[in-house]
Order: sequence, then structure tokens, then C-alpha cells
Amino acid sequence: MTGKEAFRQALRLLNYTDNLGEPDSRRQTELYKMGLAVVNQIVAELAIAENGTLPPMLVSLQEQIPLSEPTARGVLPYGIAMLTAAAQNDGDNQALFAALYDGRRTACCRSYQRRTDVLPRGCDT
Repeated sequence: MTGKEAFRQALRLLNYTDNLGEPDSRRQTELYKMGLAVVNQIVAELAIAENGTLPPMLVSLQEQIPLSEPTARGVLPYGIAMLTAAAQNDGDNQALFAALYDGRRTACCRSYQRRTDVLPRGCDT
């Protein structure tokens, strides 16, 4: 999935579309100006949650997203939609997509690492 595909999916989720279901050309120029920054922000957050590393920033929305396919398709568009709605002062959509993104991110990017017990034990005297 490319950054452009993820961003367009987010615009569809937000219903920022024309009568054909494509991103609205009247809003498109304004929205695409911030698209790369929004995509990079959410990709960085998800990459750290998914594998603990910060990927290099995308230079263009045409680049492939450095996330697993389930995360890129099932979580990324919701985070992009959340930030896009916030930037557009669309409070209802921002709140909705913040909740959806949080739930999807939590379910998808859980770390299943075991922690070692390091608490001191009582003295055996």
C-alpha cells in the first residue's frame, strides 16, 4: 500500500468525497498539502508500536508504507482520518476516528513480550 492509497482511503472514510465516491476535487488540493505530514506521523507511531523502530520518513505519497499489510490496511487509514479531521476542525469525525483508531491500534500492535520478575525476595533466615 502506498501513502497515496492510505490517504485516499482516509478521505473516503471521512466522506470527503464527490458524488462518485472519489476524494472531492474542490477540497483535494488543500487536503493533499498536509497529506504527507499526516501519513508520516501515523506511520511513525504505528511502526514503533509494531516493531519498535522508527522508519525513514516518506518523501512522497507514492512510496510504499513500511508497515505490515494488516496494519497498513486496517489501522493506518483510521489514524490518518483522525488527524485530517482534526486539521479540518471537524470535531465529530475527529472524535469518532480517534476512538476507532485507538481501538484498532491497540488490537493490532500489542507487544507480547514477557517481562522478567526482578522484584527482590524476602530473606531466607
